[in-house]
Amino acid sequence: MVQVNIQDLFDNSRFPRGISLLPVLLYFPVGLVLAVLRIFIGLHVFLLSCILPKASLIRSVVLRIMCSILGICVTQKNQENRDLAARVIVTNFISTLDHLAVDLAIPCMMPSVWDLPIALNWMLGYTPMGVKEGRDVLIQNAKRHCQDSSFPILAHPEGASTNGKVGLLKFSVWPFSLDQPVQPVLVRLFRPRFLHVAPSVLGGRWWLDVLWFLFMPYTHFQLRILPKVMQYDKESTEDFTKRVQQLMAHELGIAATNHTSADKVEYAKRTLVRQQAHVSSPQTSRKELYPTSHGPASPTATPQPETRLNTMARQVKEVLPHVPLDVIRVNLGTTKDVDLTITNLLEGRVKFTLETPGSRLPAASSVSPQASPSPNSTAAKTFSKSPKDRTLSLQERKKALIENARTKYKEKHGLST
Repeated sequence: MVQVNIQDLFDNSRFPRGISLLPVLLYFPVGLVLAVLRIFIGLHVFLLSCILPKASLIRSVVLRIMCSILGICVTQKNQENRDLAARVIVTNFISTLDHLAVDLAIPCMMPSVWDLPIALNWMLGYTPMGVKEGRDVLIQNAKRHCQDSSFPILAHPEGASTNGKVGLLKFSVWPFSLDQPVQPVLVRLFRPRFLHVAPSVLGGRWWLDVLWFLFMPYTHFQLRILPKVMQYDKESTEDFTKRVQQLMAHELGIAATNHTSADKVEYAKRTLVRQQAHVSSPQTSRKELYPTSHGPASPTATPQPETRLNTMARQVKEVLPHVPLDVIRVNLGTTKDVDLTITNLLEGRVKFTLETPGSRLPAASSVSPQASPSPNSTAAKTFSKSPKDRTLSLQERKKALIENARTKYKEKHGLST
């Protein structure tokens, strides 16, 4: 598997920056009118998909025309590779409407992850297979569907959408555990070159993705059908899954990664926390440096929410209580790391004035020789006359201070030494 940074797999912003944003702004009034009109047309599309038989040619032609009006166009390549014996179709996942595009070309059913009414499931091309009840139940119901239904199962084994530009997420094994040949279908998405609007973004809502589909002049789905793939004798399900993932990644010209859909969720959470901290930290620091509250006993005083920066600052303060809190916050804003900030303070990279319970003493970041020694003091017992000896003594004391501070921090927070 190729190592790819997880942030490269997703778009954090739906719109471009700089001069590329100008065409989007100019087109916006036209796109807004199109989106409103297409919402009403979309209601008729849903009604037609519910009334007409799913496997009928009339339904396929009518829905293709109606979807073209909605700005969704679907074309196929290598249709000769389509094998009706393949009961499982797997695709890469790049947008909310991928399953609709595949269903227009190859009528199929996709396991539903939502508790929707039967009629709505049918209109959207979903079928309940017990996804929420666990993998074993899903596999059992999927095998039964392959035996009883004439429609193949559609699966997005990545489990979460990507931008489709860099790599594929690690495939889930359940679509490859059905004892059925698998038909890979590669999905590519094209939009007007002058309008750079991402079809999906990290942390975005599905209904917003749909609205932006209606906003665009058109969205072209290109489906490329690969030959069916069968599991080798004595080949494990995991190896079969990896082989199909690598095949699809190779044909798409991107990497097959080990990142999973769960990794995307964690990355989205971390990104959201960083964005919130970036917005709230300057405001919080300003309020603490220039307080505007009516006093501690005032009923109108509102407690400020705890931020990640404040939490880290308190952790450093517990280890180095003599360092001013505002100095700690400033350095944490640069390092974003508790241990690195402690090291910077102890090694003298950050200048500050020592704080004591009774008074403030002007001093550098290193401890003054006149300071009264504590039981764990690392101050030199004698003042050497040799500059070389004094330098060595200073380095030893710095090293001892760093080790003592790190040990105290690790013991307090239960970290392994």
